Amino acid sequence: MRGASHVPVLKAETLGYLQPAPGKRILDGTFGFGGHSQACLDAGAEVLGLDLDSGAFTVCQQISADNKQLLCRQISFRHFDRALDDAGWERVDGVLLDLGVNSRQLDEPGQGFSYRTDGPLDLRFNQEEGESAAEFLASVDEKELADVIWRFGEERSSRRIARALVKARESERITTTTQLADIVKRVLPGGVKPMPALSRVFQALRIAVNDELAALEETLEKLPRRLGPGGRFVIISYHSLEDRLVKRFVDRERRDCLCPPELPACVCGHRAVLKPLTRGAVKASTAELESNPRSRSARLRAAERI
Repeated sequence: MRGASHVPVLKAETLGYLQPAPGKRILDGTFGFGGHSQACLDAGAEVLGLDLDSGAFTVCQQISADNKQLLCRQISFRHFDRALDDAGWERVDGVLLDLGVNSRQLDEPGQGFSYRTDGPLDLRFNQEEGESAAEFLASVDEKELADVIWRFGEERSSRRIARALVKARESERITTTTQLADIVKRVLPGGVKPMPALSRVFQALRIAVNDELAALEETLEKLPRRLGPGGRFVIISYHSLEDRLVKRFVDRERRDCLCPPELPACVCGHRAVLKPLTRGAVKASTAELESNPRSRSARLRAAERI
């Protein structure tokens, strides 16, 4: 999860890699509370802030009213190229993606991100686009649902939970967070703590409903073309699948050849476009973990455009 209250996760590390300064243009693809963007603005950079969430977009507009260096768009980061074209920015000097949900989304029951409070089972970043988690659960078949819970939540009881949810919907539509949580808790094996399992199930549905992994893959493929020479990107992920996608992308784009090693000569024509800036994933410091426990799963990777 992203920062608690208005405190951005891995702020010092992010700024250290992005190096915002006067004359630089930074794309913040996950504006949230604006903590990272505000730090970039304070350093003199121009910022284009994107977020699907209407609350985050409102915060962005409020800040931009007092600082014309900030531009705002309510759009998914997967369409960042469209936002850049709209702003008249051909290339940028830095890109930030702080993935996952922010603490406001978790703490407000209206979007259904948390199993701790009763609310509509929605889980969409933008409630005006796509189908809600309730609509997804009403139509998905059992096998696909089990696959979603296992792949995106890494929940061992995925098949048992999927079976129970499909059976429950035969008598009553699952429309609230409490309904979903109660069904999951009832079918967990004895001795299994319910809170971690609930967290994994909600996470899996959120990732599926928002098509988060596909959005990240699309964004990664387009990033190098919109980074100027020496431009950098920082991606903070909270799920092993997200982190793995970023790791593999950087590893691929740092190489001059992707051909199998048994070939005598390169035939792919691939050329390196990125230089990794992080060795492995950067994690929150002990001090940050104490002040913001939600940063414990954060993993940061950064790279530079050659």
